[in-house]
Amino acid sequence: MTFGQTILPRWSPGPRSRITVSLVLCALTLLGALLSKESFLVNYESFILLLLYVLVPWTAINLVDYYLLRKGRYDVDSFFRSDGGIYGRINGAAVTCYGVGILIQLPFISSPLYTGPVARAMGGIDLSWIIGLAVTAPAYYWLAKRSRRDEPLAVTR
Repeated sequence: MTFGQTILPRWSPGPRSRITVSLVLCALTLLGALLSKESFLVNYESFILLLLYVLVPWTAINLVDYYLLRKGRYDVDSFFRSDGGIYGRINGAAVTCYGVGILIQLPFISSPLYTGPVARAMGGIDLSWIIGLAVTAPAYYWLAKRSRRDEPLAVTR
């Protein structure tokens, strides 16, 4: 729903839509768990690892942005404006670095669903999250510094 609101800023789902989406997602999750009960722990481990692979670059971007670039100073009201306020609707540097952060991890992943060539060559050691962090954080710092030169200073709240 958040993604939908980003694409269609005028769309504002009400409580009924939110409840419906929540119930559908809950039913699909329950169905998936029941259908895969024989291998639930393997599937659950794969899901947790998938979360690791997508959250590490996201976390690196957020930490760099908060501590190194903006030093905790944000215009909170801009977060809720349909045009993104002083930040705009899309942070190109963040989206680019997030995609690169996920892609750079692929050769280093070692999971039940997929093992990358580097992880396989190292005997199944999963270093993907370290690589994702080590590449995404400095890449975002550099790219965001270059693209923020004309951005106004944020208001502290």
